[in-house]
Amino acid sequence: MLIWRTANYPFFKYPTVVYLPLNLIAFYSSLSITQSRRADLVLGQESAVEVKQLKAYFESGRIVDAQNLFDTMTEKNVIAWSVMIHGYARNGCGGESQKLFSLMQLSGLLPNSFTMVAVLVSLGNTKNTKLVESVHGRVVKSGFEADLHVGTALLDIYAKCGNIGASSKLFNKLNDPSLVSFSAMIARFVERGLFPEAISLFKRLQALGLTPNSVTMLSVIRAVAEIKSCSLCECLYGYVIKVGIDSNLPVANYILDMYFRLGDVEIATEVFDRMASKDVISWTAMIGFLVRYNYPNEALDIFSQMRSYGIQPDEVTILNLLSASTLLGDLVKGRLLHNLTIICGFWSELSIMNSLTTMYSKCGDLNSAVTSFNRIANKSLVSWTAIISGHVQNGKPREAMQYLTRMRLQQRFNLDSVILVSSIAACAELANLELCSQFHGYVFTAGFLSHNSVQNNLLTSYAKCGDMEQAYRVFNEMAHQDIVSWNSIIYGCGINGDGRAAVALFHEMERCGEEPDCISYLSILHACSHSGLVDDGLAIFYQMAGDKKIRVFGEHYGCVVDMLARAGRLEEARVFAVAVAEEVGPHVWKALLGGSRVHDNVKLAQIAGRKVLELEDGDAGNLVLFSNVCKSIGRFEDAESLRLKMKMKGLMKKQGLSLLDVVTHDSG
Repeated sequence: MLIWRTANYPFFKYPTVVYLPLNLIAFYSSLSITQSRRADLVLGQESAVEVKQLKAYFESGRIVDAQNLFDTMTEKNVIAWSVMIHGYARNGCGGESQKLFSLMQLSGLLPNSFTMVAVLVSLGNTKNTKLVESVHGRVVKSGFEADLHVGTALLDIYAKCGNIGASSKLFNKLNDPSLVSFSAMIARFVERGLFPEAISLFKRLQALGLTPNSVTMLSVIRAVAEIKSCSLCECLYGYVIKVGIDSNLPVANYILDMYFRLGDVEIATEVFDRMASKDVISWTAMIGFLVRYNYPNEALDIFSQMRSYGIQPDEVTILNLLSASTLLGDLVKGRLLHNLTIICGFWSELSIMNSLTTMYSKCGDLNSAVTSFNRIANKSLVSWTAIISGHVQNGKPREAMQYLTRMRLQQRFNLDSVILVSSIAACAELANLELCSQFHGYVFTAGFLSHNSVQNNLLTSYAKCGDMEQAYRVFNEMAHQDIVSWNSIIYGCGINGDGRAAVALFHEMERCGEEPDCISYLSILHACSHSGLVDDGLAIFYQMAGDKKIRVFGEHYGCVVDMLARAGRLEEARVFAVAVAEEVGPHVWKALLGGSRVHDNVKLAQIAGRKVLELEDGDAGNLVLFSNVCKSIGRFEDAESLRLKMKMKGLMKKQGLSLLDVVTHDSG
């Protein structure tokens, strides 16, 4: 479960606003302090005190008190009005700020530069370009266009309204742009996705001898992170250290995020270790990064370090940790994390409960998954998707379809691509061709034909239902066949006994420039095994073994042994299994056991069976298979002993499914 922060932390969503990428408010506030000091020279002592009190009220959010004090003031000059206009703008009351500006002018007072900055701040959330242009006209009429502070605020507002061209023109007109002006322009370039322009402006800033501060660097780091250039990242990191900003925590977090985007776990870890200080954002970001790149154990180790420093996890941390446990399929760690969510007070959060449902499902504890799901008061579409996919993953497709029916009846959610994938997968497990066709109709009418994930699952489902004609039709009608599409159609040919078609498709995929992955090889080896295409299968296997980009798993070796054994080449299968057994585990012995039984080679079956039980005696399927072998050779006591062992351990062989038409369904 990959997660994003609202504070522009690309991989992690965060529930609260943290470091702002650029905060011009502080700059504008410094202007108000200067102007307030000037007020002492033109106002009486009492009025100067009142102006300072107005500022204090606005800074603490006491808007009503500020307005009441302003209403009672006997002497209101441009400074008092400007503080009010700026105070309302800072507190998100842009409309009130603009009304006060109009009232001030009606009272006969002319605005100063600070007043104009305050009015421009009040336009911060508007998308009304005409209004911005109107204020711009007032700036020109008042003679403040050349004022650095007003010009910076004006270019900032134009950029926020989406008129980056006007903003750039205003910037270029500034006689002597300040660091704040550069920072504002760089930030707006970054917001508009103009990353090269932002970096170019940063170089110009350096050429003028200006030293960037942490606010400037936050925007520059974001721009470099988006470009994803290793050399540029290294240069920027070195520069940050050189100017001494690397100890600034927000900057350090952005640097860390920049290296996350490169996807280099080793470098990102080094940067993380070098950080002088870390907050919950730093630790959570590192945990999430490791989860994203499939390093769940390392993510949990980082969490242990985080706790040793006394830093408490937040909701995002917990979500990433639950994802780590889900990847590991570690039920023990998952339950410990469940306890942690209760201790930290996150147990009622919807995102946490959805993640718990997913985690328990992936760890095989479907009862706990259902319990977590039932505790969700206001179930979202994600909640239903989690419980439906959980039942599919745990071999309960009928129950998955029943949950889908409940969802449609109780909450009437429209199906999205994710829940469609799980629902269509359930159809495949049920081998229900009629239901699969109905979902195909829904996919067509609801406009999901452009979603490859949905189309790929439709293809696989038709293949599992035995309708290869429809599977080919789905495949050929896809706008773009990805690696999953090719793997699905090859797999479909294999399970339907058409090995030669599978081999032809495999070679066609290569000719089309799609490089096979480990799943492609597993699918084609499986097809060759079940069609007796031993020579083709071996050639493809050795092609895979020579490809340094592909990792060979135990399942691949098992397919080779199965292929040789099914073809009656048992001695070759045995030699191959012995040669790779230490490296790959029980897969080759299970394949050899099945093949030996098919060809009534009792001696070899006994050898393979004992090896399987030594390595994996907790698998009910293995026990049943070896028990049947013992029965076939008349060793009924051994067979009964194996069955008793299953009973004592509480093991049960997974039940097969026939066509089930007990699920209520509709066409949309």
